[in-house]
Amino acid sequence: MLVGKKSLMEMRYKVKNNKRKIGFGLMLSLLLAAMIQLSVCAANITVTVSGCVITGNNVTVTATTAAVPATADGLYYLFELKPYETAVGARKNYCATAPAAAAAVFTTPLNYNTADSKLYSRFVVTVLQNGSYVPVSNEMYITNPEALATKATNYPVRSKKGLTADWRFSDELASLGAGYASYELDVSRFFQGGGLNYTYNGRTYSFNAAVVREYDVICSRLAASGCNVIMIIKNSYNKSTLDMIAPTGRAAGKNCYAFNVDEQIPTEKLEALMSFLANRYSGSMGTIHTWVIGNEVNSSNPWHYMGNVSADTLAAHYAKEFRVCYNAIKSQNKGARVFIDIDQRWNFEDGTRGQFAARKILDQFASYISISGNIDWGLSFHPYPVPIYNCSFWSLPTNYARMNLIDHTDNSKFVNPANTDVVTNHMMLPTMLAPNGGVRHILITEMGFTSYSTKIPTNELTQAAAIVFAYKLTSSNPLIEGIVFHRQVDHAAELHSDGMALGIRTETGVKYAYGVFANMDRGNSPQYTDFALPILGVSSWAELGLK
Repeated sequence: MLVGKKSLMEMRYKVKNNKRKIGFGLMLSLLLAAMIQLSVCAANITVTVSGCVITGNNVTVTATTAAVPATADGLYYLFELKPYETAVGARKNYCATAPAAAAAVFTTPLNYNTADSKLYSRFVVTVLQNGSYVPVSNEMYITNPEALATKATNYPVRSKKGLTADWRFSDELASLGAGYASYELDVSRFFQGGGLNYTYNGRTYSFNAAVVREYDVICSRLAASGCNVIMIIKNSYNKSTLDMIAPTGRAAGKNCYAFNVDEQIPTEKLEALMSFLANRYSGSMGTIHTWVIGNEVNSSNPWHYMGNVSADTLAAHYAKEFRVCYNAIKSQNKGARVFIDIDQRWNFEDGTRGQFAARKILDQFASYISISGNIDWGLSFHPYPVPIYNCSFWSLPTNYARMNLIDHTDNSKFVNPANTDVVTNHMMLPTMLAPNGGVRHILITEMGFTSYSTKIPTNELTQAAAIVFAYKLTSSNPLIEGIVFHRQVDHAAELHSDGMALGIRTETGVKYAYGVFANMDRGNSPQYTDFALPILGVSSWAELGLK
């Protein structure tokens, strides 16, 4: 049953200017995450590493303490830990020393682009006690990899609206007025064969030349269309590239897999590939402006699979994956932006192994990043309808409506186009802010509405109305910078497996939504938007508090 005007009006978001108080549950979650992170060090942590930055050809690490720990020789020893290393252990190869005092500064060579590069390392302060080097600080990664970048690309700002693009129809993106074009890149494909050599950190890698040429065409075409190019970085199952998958997740049959940052060789391969891609696609071959690391990572099963692990283990591991990719990308192109990606299940969990609430993973990820060196990560999310095939998202099916799944509080079970303020308000919490103190970059990188469904009747007109209404709701949220509609062209796999036709066109022609998408944010938009009003059950957009 179509909801009334009052309910529709309640759907429009209200961005709250005041920073909301952190609830007890969130505080407890962040505290537990911090405790777990620090447990990899000694129990007697008394030193705080407060800075870890590239300065010229060196890394400068600063540390402070109110209680200088006991030492055998009055010195601090700084150790470097690679992403795949879990502890100092019995090692003795420290990289710098400083007098054990209330404040200490360490300097160690960066050794950039050599076999001894420290770009991806984290650093920990230790003291010598009973012949062993005992950690006494938190561990921190380099927080300014962009200091190495020789490129700094800008962002196209044509429009907030975008599409999951099909490169075959890329020449339509400009006329559609799309400001964003999203595409996928599977890292495993680059290691299936060779032909294009790339030397990085003292080692030569050979990437699949045909795959590289494919992305040369894709990135060039999407960039030539004037779009901000969003690339979703994923990892698939292939017997020849199993080493690129996290060791606990090497089971066939999942959609995407966690990256292997637990072992040395695969970690170094990932570093090299991401550096290669960020360098290559920051200029003449087209520019990837926005990098999304993984897809709906809170749903590890099946979208970022790493086995039967806990939410905390997933978040901690993903933070390492993200850090490797971030440092690789930003060290090549300081203008690039790098995002975590979550789905619409904000607080919803049904007990399925490996599927966790988006907010839970987001909060734990933010905590791990903050503890080990805050960086300028952004948030990408997918506010699909509930259920996903419900094109008329403003009217929940009866069995869903009675479950109170959607509201405007931080406890909402789901996020759909009507309550994206839940996410943006959460991102204004002090624990979620960017290093500069502002709200982080936020994108909707998937939001789709089907013109066909085997479960809930719909049609092209309803799909177009959903696109208009969703765009008006989300684009008027000032904290959402871009909104990608999924997708430009119907996808056969979605039609066959999900019974959904999400494109604004087919392989052979356009749908009603095609012209609506092209014109809904232009000066002549009323004729392309007002058709939706009777479908929504209102006579004007003003009734919904929208323009």
